[in-house]
Amino acid sequence: MSTQTWSTVSKILLDCLEIEVSERYRYLDTLDLSLEIREEVEKYLAFEKDVEGSLNFSAVDLSKGFFDEDRSAIGQDFGVYKVVGELGFGGMGTVYLAERNDGKFEQRVALKLLKREMNTAALRRRFQQEREILASLEHPNIARLLDAGTTDDKIPYIAMEYIEGLPIDVYCNKNQLGLSRRLDLFRKVCTAVGFAHRNLIVHRDLKPSNILVTDDGDPKLVDFGISKILSKDFNQINSATVTKLGAMTPSYASPEQLQHRSVTTATDIYSLGVILYELLSGHRPFETKEAKLNEIYKAIIETDPPPPSSLVDTISNLSKSTTDRPTVVKENVSEIATIDHSLDNQTDPNKFRNTLAPKVTFSSQSLRGDLDNIVLKALRKEPERRYSSAENFSEDIKRHLQGLPVTARRNTYSYRAEKFLKRNKAGAIAGLLVMLAIVGGSIATFWQSRVAQAERVRAERRFNDVRNLANSYLFKLGPMIEKLPGSTAARKELVTLSLAYLDSLSAEVNDDTELKRELAAAYEKVGDVQGNPLNPNLGDIKGAVNSYEKALSIRQELIVNEPDNSQLENDLAQNYQVLGEIHSNGSDYEKGRLYIEKALQLREKLSARNTQDVEAQKRLAEVISSRGDIAFYEYQNKQAIDYYDRAKAIYEQLLKGTPADFEMERQYARAYMNIGEAYGWDDDLQSGEENLEKALSILIRLGEKHPNDQKVQRSLMLAYLKTADNYADFKKPEHGITLFNKGIEVAERLSNADPMSVQAKRDVAIITRKLAETLIKVGKTKESSEKMLRALEILKELRNSDPDNNLAVYDVANAQFAAAGTFLSLKDYKRGLEILQAAKEGFEKDLSINPDHTNAARTLAFTLINIGTNYDKLAESENRAEYLKYALENKLEGLRSLYKLKAEGRLSEYDDKYVAEAEDEVNAIRTKLGN
Repeated sequence: MSTQTWSTVSKILLDCLEIEVSERYRYLDTLDLSLEIREEVEKYLAFEKDVEGSLNFSAVDLSKGFFDEDRSAIGQDFGVYKVVGELGFGGMGTVYLAERNDGKFEQRVALKLLKREMNTAALRRRFQQEREILASLEHPNIARLLDAGTTDDKIPYIAMEYIEGLPIDVYCNKNQLGLSRRLDLFRKVCTAVGFAHRNLIVHRDLKPSNILVTDDGDPKLVDFGISKILSKDFNQINSATVTKLGAMTPSYASPEQLQHRSVTTATDIYSLGVILYELLSGHRPFETKEAKLNEIYKAIIETDPPPPSSLVDTISNLSKSTTDRPTVVKENVSEIATIDHSLDNQTDPNKFRNTLAPKVTFSSQSLRGDLDNIVLKALRKEPERRYSSAENFSEDIKRHLQGLPVTARRNTYSYRAEKFLKRNKAGAIAGLLVMLAIVGGSIATFWQSRVAQAERVRAERRFNDVRNLANSYLFKLGPMIEKLPGSTAARKELVTLSLAYLDSLSAEVNDDTELKRELAAAYEKVGDVQGNPLNPNLGDIKGAVNSYEKALSIRQELIVNEPDNSQLENDLAQNYQVLGEIHSNGSDYEKGRLYIEKALQLREKLSARNTQDVEAQKRLAEVISSRGDIAFYEYQNKQAIDYYDRAKAIYEQLLKGTPADFEMERQYARAYMNIGEAYGWDDDLQSGEENLEKALSILIRLGEKHPNDQKVQRSLMLAYLKTADNYADFKKPEHGITLFNKGIEVAERLSNADPMSVQAKRDVAIITRKLAETLIKVGKTKESSEKMLRALEILKELRNSDPDNNLAVYDVANAQFAAAGTFLSLKDYKRGLEILQAAKEGFEKDLSINPDHTNAARTLAFTLINIGTNYDKLAESENRAEYLKYALENKLEGLRSLYKLKAEGRLSEYDDKYVAEAEDEVNAIRTKLGN
């Protein structure tokens, strides 16, 4: 025999070793083999016949002997596992029962070991593929990969979750499950298959023996040995052998598998259809053709399956009115032998001989109609005509169970009426009795039913009108007016009307998943208008948090049922992020950090799932920037810069592909702005200037191109403010004053265009206060005091309109603290003391609302030190001893607060010089007192 011929023969023999003995020759009939190759293959297979009478071994058993039988793994250690028994074997490897032996905890696993003689490069790749598949599938209804490794002689193995359960059909029959319970169990299987599909995995060998059900009734999907990863990363893996009949079960295979066409998720939908067919009728669609391989091939590829209801046993005497009560039928012994127990089922094939229960069947009436059509839709020859996903398959079954119309049937009026009557059976029976009792009453009943139906239609129409109206307000009208100057009043009315509609819808939501998603999105949109700190908003922080939390509650409920739904994960990440931003903007950094880190975890997961998704990368950069903001607020400047740099790098890369995206360019400029500000606070004013100037140049250009875009204009105003502030600290106050005035022009233009905007008013006050602080440095005290008082007046107005808003309380106290510096420079110490005392009370109120507000605690400490400074100055002219005593007490109290903040890591190196100055001042006062 030539080398080439032997190569072909050996490949076919390997395939045959994985096929049941009764099917091997039928398999050879399907192959286009030369006479020489066919004879060689049959010669080797004949070994089984020679030993059958004396040893009763299968070809697989015999192959174990040829391949060094005495090298059994029982008793051997594989990593932390010791093999205690054999569960199953095949031509490629063996599955053993193993127990953990490192003493940490007890654990039993199914350990799959590649045979030494099968340790070829091709089979190792196939083994590695199975390992990759299992590692990516973490789901309660899928057997988990627990560990993997190689033996000392480089034989690969994997340790899988050991499932003690029965094949789904055996479990259903043994426990005599009724129709509804079978359908509920099957829906759980669909959930697991759908999860695999969302992770780009097609099982390709779904059958009852690959779905094991535990005693608790939980199905577990096993045997991903021939699965396919729908990813270009795995296209190079040679999987030719696993697409042949030897690696799948023909009765459950789809037409495209048998024709060696492209395999997609629709392949698994077909196999699920066969399984459901068998669970409902007790038969497979073409089981009468299974005796001959060519006939089962032809039937699956060319013949439409009969409805399940036409194959159920008719020997039972079920009442025609019974739809969910099972009938027990004695199992034929020959059927037991046909059940396939593959190597990866981790179970001894003989185990089920004593556990198989009598078969349970149902009346044809209970299957006729919806269930027939659902199953037949899954079994369509054309993949595109089947259910588009396992979730849609499951949803149609759910609709059937709820008495609702299913997508597998035409939505005719008579069909909808039939479903309505079944759902309202009691009412229908009552109507029938009335009609039978009084013929005349039938006319009234008919008329009333028509009226009731018309009312129901009108109610549904009103419900959808409300639903559409709420969506129109928020998602069509909202974005149109969001960026328009002067739109605050309209947006406030929008919120009021939308909330009324949304609360009305919430009362009717029931189990409508799609409506729940719409509600969550709508509540989030309302929250944005109410108080999103990064958007034009109404300043209603409490209302915004309430709306965001309603959206969050809905989404957390939804994701329990769809744990890896990318769209839900995206929505949930956005929900977490905006709640984190609104809490951190209100100085509750601990809560803000908690939400932002949850958002960051989800964004990283979504970004890794699709690295080419621009929107996913952009969202990741946004949440990274928000995480940097929290580090910055907590004076962790270097950590903040790391986050901002990471966000900037993502925007920079994205802009290479979308240079015309001005919103992304705005975010890119904001990253430079944040980096520059953090450098400034870290006392690196030169690096701060470089980054801030870069941000400012980008935003000036964008501002000229988009003069009516509020987001662009506000970003420009912030760039002026932060760049000017850096120059003021960099001993360039005159240039800072120029930039502050430009920023004030932008802020006032936005505020004048939208006088009801809380955010716009606050922006005017903050930048005006910053200008006043800088004017002091150049000796313009009168102008400084005028600017400071104007800023303080605006901030007090905002605080008084929302007295429980701790950000508004902090803003006023912070402005009072800054104003006191002006009075100190004017030597009006008593006025300075008065305003500092008001600032002290404001900071204390803020800290009573949020004890962890670092900025408030820090500035309160400096307020006490400055109170001491004013008393020290007053002591020069009156009440010397008394005022010096007050000066020392306040400075010491302020210093103690700073020491505490420093010990807690909440004070930056930037403040060290001010602490040293205060210490010198304390020593000077003690000297004056003679201490």
